[in-house]
Amino acid sequence: MSYSLGHPGAEQWPLPGKTDDVIERLARATDVLDLLRRADQITPPEIDLWCALVLREPRPELYVHCPAPLSPTLALALAESMGEQVADWSGADEPPQIAADSARFSFARLSDVVLTGLSDACRDVVTQRGDRLVAVTRALATSSNGLTLARWREVEEPLEVISWMLGSFCEKERAPAGVIDPLSGAYTREFFDETLRNELMRTERHPAELSVILLQLRRSAQMLADQRPSPRMLALTAMTMRRQLRSADIVARLDSHRMAALLPATGPRSALIAASRLGEALRSAEHLEGWSLDIGVSGVAMETLEPEELLSQATHAMMSARQGAAKHPFVYV
Repeated sequence: MSYSLGHPGAEQWPLPGKTDDVIERLARATDVLDLLRRADQITPPEIDLWCALVLREPRPELYVHCPAPLSPTLALALAESMGEQVADWSGADEPPQIAADSARFSFARLSDVVLTGLSDACRDVVTQRGDRLVAVTRALATSSNGLTLARWREVEEPLEVISWMLGSFCEKERAPAGVIDPLSGAYTREFFDETLRNELMRTERHPAELSVILLQLRRSAQMLADQRPSPRMLALTAMTMRRQLRSADIVARLDSHRMAALLPATGPRSALIAASRLGEALRSAEHLEGWSLDIGVSGVAMETLEPEELLSQATHAMMSARQGAAKHPFVYV
């Protein structure tokens, strides 16, 4: 049973689609350079140069976003340094050769002052697919003035997200932008919303059952409540949801903490059974150790609801499960 719509404290409950954090801003990137530009916008200004060496076939590609144009000598030195890192991590005898026409640059501002030097302060992270090294990402500071450990800590999460997304950008067959979320491999929030609207319009013409499962990931320890799930955790959660649900069900990532599934031709009772099975599978998953799940279910039988109303009901059911510290899904009634 769910709490009523007027449950105390409901005004503090976040609704799907209202967050705009590091993960959300980076996940909207359309290509590698756009990804680096977004990273520069959301990280401390002292860390102002971002680059990625992507090991594509037939030759590697270098992407650089910097505060101003680089001198040819500095650009060459940066490319060689990135290549050496690739050789160190991959165990190759020689670093990859980067052709001039395989380098892409963008600048935060156009200036007649050309950068001729960088500080030694940098952070590197690698992207792997299985045992294969596919990319190296680097965050640098053109000057060491104002740099602190706290500043570098703010770069750790963007680097992790960028590293994961580069793996998606390197895939030979990429889904159209706006359909598949590059972080989780699930459908995007936009695709989910559009599909939900279409399905509800279909039920107006031909009455049928329809349900939504809403799932939230949160840290079990209260002192870690602000921690977000990692891209790997979101991807593994989406994979588990696809395995536990039917191939016709639409699994999507709504934001940095929440996943959803749209179950066509499924009433709330059957959806609750599916959600219970899903919850058991996720709670036994190794990648969610130290995390808690809140699962809510909402559905329509013969009546017609608006998409926002259906999601709001699922959100209330999900938050009711959290309020009751339940290990089983709540269904909105």
